Amino acid sequence: MSINLSKYVMTPGQGEVITLGPPNAGKITILVDPKNTGETRFCMLIQELAPGAMVPVHLHEQEEQILFFYAGHGKATLDNKELEVSPGTTVYVPRQVWHGITNTGTEPLYILETTSPPGPENVFREVSQFSTPPNKEALLQIVTKYGARMKDA
Repeated sequence: MSINLSKYVMTPGQGEVITLGPPNAGKITILVDPKNTGETRFCMLIQELAPGAMVPVHLHEQEEQILFFYAGHGKATLDNKELEVSPGTTVYVPRQVWHGITNTGTEPLYILETTSPPGPENVFREVSQFSTPPNKEALLQIVTKYGARMKDA
């Protein structure tokens, strides 16, 4: 079997880059997912959150995630509990557990995120198509389409 290395090896600066506006202002770089590498059972991406930006508290019906924080400082919410996150912190998020992230620092917060099975990365793709942040109803439709729920929605 011969493999196409350009689909399987990502060097710095490669990947599908998605820019997001508020409230989770920053950048997503999708490294591995079915769209970019063919059939795979997970997605791996880098999420960069600007100072003050957040990932609203939500849950995934079917997916579990591993969040590895490698630069910056912030707070993570996991099952209604808040914890400080800093470089080297790893958070495992089982499916159907409420979670969210806020950058409380003055520098970008960088998270290496692995999700299995893949799919939630498509929320970022769809949200990035809006010229302004989508209203709450539009966002809920997108999130629900990919098997997630927003807290307080």
